Amino acid sequence: MPFYTTNNTDLTINGTGYYVSEASIGSDATLTPVYSVGSDSSDEYYSNGDVPGNLSMTYFLTGVDPIKELMNNNLPVSGNFCGLYFDSGYLTSYSLGFGAHQPVRVSASFSFFGKMSGTFTAGVQSSRVDHDTLNCSDFEFNETGILSDKQIMGLDYSYSTSVTPYYSVQETGENPIPSAVLSAGSQIGLNISTNDYSINLPSTGLLCKGKIILKDSSGTERESYNISGVMNSQSMSATDPLVKSLSISQANLALPPAIDTISPVNGAAGTTVKISGSDFQDVETVILQDQPLDFTLESTTGVVFVVPSDAMSGPVRVKTRGGSAISTGTFTVS
Repeated sequence: MPFYTTNNTDLTINGTGYYVSEASIGSDATLTPVYSVGSDSSDEYYSNGDVPGNLSMTYFLTGVDPIKELMNNNLPVSGNFCGLYFDSGYLTSYSLGFGAHQPVRVSASFSFFGKMSGTFTAGVQSSRVDHDTLNCSDFEFNETGILSDKQIMGLDYSYSTSVTPYYSVQETGENPIPSAVLSAGSQIGLNISTNDYSINLPSTGLLCKGKIILKDSSGTERESYNISGVMNSQSMSATDPLVKSLSISQANLALPPAIDTISPVNGAAGTTVKISGSDFQDVETVILQDQPLDFTLESTTGVVFVVPSDAMSGPVRVKTRGGSAISTGTFTVS
């Protein structure tokens, strides 16, 4: 239930400022009435379990969105809502949508645990620089040009997950911070409205890959969103104009990694080697030839390892929750 709602104000998530068109903050509590023996009514309630807070925000996308990266991890975030501060927050939903001649609009929701601090002050705004909002200037579907951006009338991309806090027996008191928060049931969905009136059957169950490419007014790519899942449905509405709708779902959010370069490509034991690529989320194993290595994950685009004393020359492999990648060349142990 929201207890503060505001429009056209500044918010901060993990130190990054957002100018939002709408925002609200509140709490979610499951209440159960307390009945006395022989009574069929009650004015008293108790809460079942913890009472998480929730933050919802809507904003226009103007460039790279750091909140999008939270879909690929379960790391806590902190925030400032008009003077109210919270931490131990977790992204539970993220969606963007647009239609013809419309800018890209994003909505995001967080659940957070623990007590807020500060005082709410409505209408908090800082000095800002105007930015162009992004538009969908290109769309790749199945990587074969089956559906182009010129055929799209509207698009909605969404992510959702559920988060469950776990508390240890030592965590007591009012609004304790959970020792762990696990997410489950994560899913990405894509709904497309198009003026491509052909229907190819069968449609459901088909594997689909899509990429939304967002550009600014100069034509420079600023942000992109991938989906790799199965088509749920394909339908046509007898409206004026005629509209065909496609629905795609993705349950495995982790994309397969890709290795671009290895630097250096040769070295003796003790040499530090960097693997550069993409989608290095949740790296499980780094292997040189057939030997698992100790490694350090620098970012989603970089992994570093040190050549061990018993290493042998060979290709480098990176394995993540989304799949594995192998280098095109080999690393030579000198």
